[in-house]
Amino acid sequence: MSTFQIIVLGIFASLIMIGIGVFAIFGGVLGGKSIGNVVIWGTLDQVTMQNVIDTLHGSDKSLEGVTYVQKNPDTYEATLVNAMAAGTGPDLVLLPGQDLLSFSDKILTIPYSAVSQGSFTSSFVDAAQLFLTPQGELALPFTIDPLVMYWNRDLFASAGQATPPQYWNDFLALAPKITSLDAKSTVKKSAVALGEWGNIPNAKLILSALFMQTGDNIIVRNSSGAPVVVFGTAPDGATTNPAESALRFYTEFANPSKTSYSWNRSLPSAEDAFVAGDVGVYLGLASEYSDIAQRNPNLRFSVALLPQIQGNSTQVTEAAITGFAVPRSAKNVQGALIVAEKLTSQSAAGLIAGALSLPPVRRDVSVDTSGSAAAGVFVQSALIAREWLDPSPSGSDSIFQDMIESVVSGASAPATAVSEGAQSLQQLLPKI
Repeated sequence: MSTFQIIVLGIFASLIMIGIGVFAIFGGVLGGKSIGNVVIWGTLDQVTMQNVIDTLHGSDKSLEGVTYVQKNPDTYEATLVNAMAAGTGPDLVLLPGQDLLSFSDKILTIPYSAVSQGSFTSSFVDAAQLFLTPQGELALPFTIDPLVMYWNRDLFASAGQATPPQYWNDFLALAPKITSLDAKSTVKKSAVALGEWGNIPNAKLILSALFMQTGDNIIVRNSSGAPVVVFGTAPDGATTNPAESALRFYTEFANPSKTSYSWNRSLPSAEDAFVAGDVGVYLGLASEYSDIAQRNPNLRFSVALLPQIQGNSTQVTEAAITGFAVPRSAKNVQGALIVAEKLTSQSAAGLIAGALSLPPVRRDVSVDTSGSAAAGVFVQSALIAREWLDPSPSGSDSIFQDMIESVVSGASAPATAVSEGAQSLQQLLPKI
């Protein structure tokens, strides 16, 4: 045989061995074996998760051996990696979507023979497709927390505005009506918290949403499943770069020479300023709703969809999504997958959504939003949410921060910042 034939046969042999390994690991699941003891780790509240498990256990006695352990969010990743390496980790882990790529070599891919791709895509919202690979799912979706727009009704009314912005361009006319400056050009009231990094908690999510609304999906999988950086790539025939335009728009709100100037790094946290009644629009996660309401019961605010780009036929927002993944070090792989399926079922999705006041991650879960306008926005936002493959949350945080701050300071033009950001993202990808 030629060298080429030997290589091809070797590849096929490897794929067959991988297939045999996957069948051996998950064969018990497909064969319907019992669950046994399953230990789950996550950062969600212990009481909330235990209540969900106990409720499901009431009608499904097979969940008797399931135990959930809450971990500190600040040290979760390091604790999990160390436990996996030592062989003392859990059977099932609740992972944020942004950690999937960095954990992909530490978790098992659930084959489509166990959970079909058709069933997955028809059951879960589009943002959950982040979990899909050509071979199967890296995790089964559990929660989704979409990015929405909170707006101050009193500040809008005082400015003669009856409704919140529907499109991003609306902010250009809105900003001068709400933003107020003193004699030293210090911002006293702000129309919207945009333009900076340090005091805008959701800056990365907001800018990511802007990028994706322009059609730039930042990092995607190619046909073989490998992550590929597409950030900063202009479509054929385009005269402007979509990512460059989005970055320029975002940073203009921190530029004192612009009429849209509304924010700067000396101001308090955007969420704190909104709670204090000093910001017209705050872009935050659905999970922040109850905290805002509790911190200032006198604040008259409402919730709306994240603004969109006028003329776009497709609506897009960002979201924080979590899913159950099976570690390679799990002692009870078969039981872990069964539990993951049960905890992401229709009944479980409805329970956790209600317990966390979040929209369900499943399409087939009905939610009565007639008594809550905010809940209706959250559900709609979950349906239009998207996610991108983040190779390193801390690394990409630094890249997004550099892009924003270099433009705001005048050190870089948006085009240069985007180009350098794309190169830096490329460096974060796993080396094959």
